[in-house]
Amino acid sequence: MPRASIGMFQLAVAVAVTLTVACRPAAREDRAAGAALAPLTAADQAAIRATDTAFVTAANAGDAAGLAAQYLADASLMPPNAAIVQGHDGIEKFWGGLTNSFGINITLTAEEVEGRGDLAYSRGRYILDLAPKVKGAAPAHDEGKFLEILRRQPDGTWRYAIDMYSSDLPTPK
Repeated sequence: MPRASIGMFQLAVAVAVTLTVACRPAAREDRAAGAALAPLTAADQAAIRATDTAFVTAANAGDAAGLAAQYLADASLMPPNAAIVQGHDGIEKFWGGLTNSFGINITLTAEEVEGRGDLAYSRGRYILDLAPKVKGAAPAHDEGKFLEILRRQPDGTWRYAIDMYSSDLPTPK
């Protein structure tokens, strides 16, 4: 090939490669706003753990409104052996039934907190002891696992969008 033809060939290949790369569909991360897919910061993880702490504090105080305050208005609570509880009011009523009937002592241990942007999950374990408020009723103990999906709020707090838990103990007979 003549020298001028090689130079034109190389230029054509370079242009073709450049156009191919430039015209390819952008990766999802490239299309989304940078902050929308940013990994959780240490502050985000601390705020998510603070939501669990506020939940435990409210539960142990028998405060159904405080428990429900940790959930989004359209949240879903998925307790074991029961239908899904939808929305803030339904969730407050659910927890109110428990707090009206029992003194609660619960601990939550988040074993994994992960997410991107304004969406995160927390996976962990719980230990729950219930002391009946009715004289003569038997106390109850439960241990199990939980999975929470949380959304960051405009003020930087995180609230439960979905909360699911289940016991590790055998079903009582």
